[in-house]
Amino acid sequence: MSIKNVIILGAGGNLGPSILSALTSDPHFTVSVLSRHSSTSTFPAHVTVHRISDAYPEAELVAAFQGQDAVVSTLSHAAGGGHKAITDAAVKAGVKRFVASEFGSNTQNANLMALVPSMFKPKVAVVDYLREQESAGLTWSAFITGAFFDWGLKVGFLGFDIAAHTATIFDDGAAEWATTNLAQIGRAVRNALRAPEKSANRYLYVSSFTVSQNRILAACEKATGQKWTVTRVDGQAVKRAALARMAKGELDMGVFTDLIRVIHFMDGYGSNYVEEGQGCNELLSLETESLDETVARVVKG
Repeated sequence: MSIKNVIILGAGGNLGPSILSALTSDPHFTVSVLSRHSSTSTFPAHVTVHRISDAYPEAELVAAFQGQDAVVSTLSHAAGGGHKAITDAAVKAGVKRFVASEFGSNTQNANLMALVPSMFKPKVAVVDYLREQESAGLTWSAFITGAFFDWGLKVGFLGFDIAAHTATIFDDGAAEWATTNLAQIGRAVRNALRAPEKSANRYLYVSSFTVSQNRILAACEKATGQKWTVTRVDGQAVKRAALARMAKGELDMGVFTDLIRVIHFMDGYGSNYVEEGQGCNELLSLETESLDETVARVVKG
């Protein structure tokens, strides 16, 4: 199998631009983007943009997917059933590889799925449906990346406020978890499409490094040359409060953020997948990156 023509869905989001950059920088690939008519995202002039109706009608999807070897999706799972329609269109158009919009926490971990099934079941359902299409000739890949590290550090998602020099640390801060920078995710997708046989019909666990909150704090203090103010919180208490709010129907960003932090900053939810022997960096020719260099880059802005 050879993959050359690739179309990206969600290329204007938080992750999409890094995948677009990795693929367009490789002359092996001919890359295009699928974008809704209502989208205000802009793309490099040399990238072909296929505009379709916001409802993702099948006929328009099939037309856009004609001649494409691979579809890479980073679309939000708030799209619900839209992912099934996109998969069906890919099959009808003869697409060879579908990269699912997985990218994140380890949905293959039973504890994680039991903690917040409503948050992650849509991702699992997409891959389950892709498995069903294998008999029709469609192959798939799904990437487990952990938190998007450089993005998460920059926007405060990981509990570190660069401007204020403050950090919120769960428990003793020693729990270890794998995490990936945005550009590394882009390289992972590119390298997987470069090696389609190795990356077919499987979850691919990738990372930039394995960290703990304590090590991130040390890197932040080193990069800023200042001692940071640390607030330590009880992880179990944060988890109970977030689940209680979710049970009341509160599904705001605060609840989501707290639960993602629980999954990463507390043991048992599959976030330390590299140390548990699931890492695929070697398979995809990805090098481990430097935590200190990454933090220094983010701090510098």
